[in-house]
Amino acid sequence: MMDKIIEFKDVSKVYGENENQTYALKNISFSINKGEFVVVLGPSGAGKSTILNILGGMDRVSQGSIIIDDNNITNYNDHELAKYRAINIGFVFQFYNLIPTLTVYENVALMKEIKKDILDVKEVLKGLGIDKHMHKFPSQLSGGEQQRVSIARAITKNPTILLCDEPTGALDSSTGEMVLTELKKACKEHHHTTIIVTHNMALGQAADKIIYIKNGGVEKVVVQESPCEISEVKW
Repeated sequence: MMDKIIEFKDVSKVYGENENQTYALKNISFSINKGEFVVVLGPSGAGKSTILNILGGMDRVSQGSIIIDDNNITNYNDHELAKYRAINIGFVFQFYNLIPTLTVYENVALMKEIKKDILDVKEVLKGLGIDKHMHKFPSQLSGGEQQRVSIARAITKNPTILLCDEPTGALDSSTGEMVLTELKKACKEHHHTTIIVTHNMALGQAADKIIYIKNGGVEKVVVQESPCEISEVKW
């Protein structure tokens, strides 16, 4: 039996007050096991990014509880949430958030300041096909290359949970396939529980679990016993 690492219990997120209240999430419940490669699917505005922000400790729930590795993070204070983010979470955003005055290698190696047990920087850069750029600065890279640096940084951190918001949005299909292959490899080889938020239905073919989100709720959860490899996905 697989160990549960994430559990949402009747979670709601409300913005605004009184008659101006809007539910971004409404009474959602689901669980994710350690080492699972999970795809959260849904249209824009469905609540996918809200789930990611709450999981990443960047937003708080209005109701319900979130259990991470047997710890209820719902009532963590700001200091506890910051520690949780630093130790447990790796982020891959649509925006690269690279430091312009540091080289590619230095941007990724910064993870040493946060965690001791990081992965080998050069190996991760090589896997993403950007090792030849390691001494360049972000301004010398294309948007797709910068995105791969941000992904390298997240993987190198060796997080318990890797959160990815449309990680291939700025990439062409072949580079996107390379990135997704590395994300799944990191998930399986280093046991990172990996959650990818996307509206790309095709990516679900490679997931251990697909969570379908619609109108702030969980429409359905599909567990796949034999997901295909990224290279086998029919885009």
